Amino acid sequence: MTSIDKFLSDIERTKKVSRQKGIAGGYNSIREELARLFENATSCPTDLPHSLFEYWENAYIFTSADLTWEPETANCERLAGMLALLEDSDEYTDTLNAQDWQEIGRLVNFEAEDLPVDILQSLMTVLVSKGAY
Repeated sequence: MTSIDKFLSDIERTKKVSRQKGIAGGYNSIREELARLFENATSCPTDLPHSLFEYWENAYIFTSADLTWEPETANCERLAGMLALLEDSDEYTDTLNAQDWQEIGRLVNFEAEDLPVDILQSLMTVLVSKGAY
């Protein structure tokens, strides 16, 4: 099991536990835990993981008509794609669309000054290949 697959498994476990406990609120009841899981799953320093999580949340979760069952599998896989990018992996990155890549590119540019050079180079290589710039 890769670290990305473990991350997805942790999301599913978090959703399951919340629903078994009968915690009302759907996504809102697990939001903090998901943010923590995402940020802890990456070794990328700076606020980039937090920014990516917020983008994902605004683009895919808060646009949902019903937050009760969010995040759905497709949305979890998009977040896993963002994690994979941060971890220099290509797992699940095919779940990200052109708009995602452009926004990720914008967020990386914003954080570029604070990113270690090797991480920045790796991210830029992928972003250029995905047409983010």
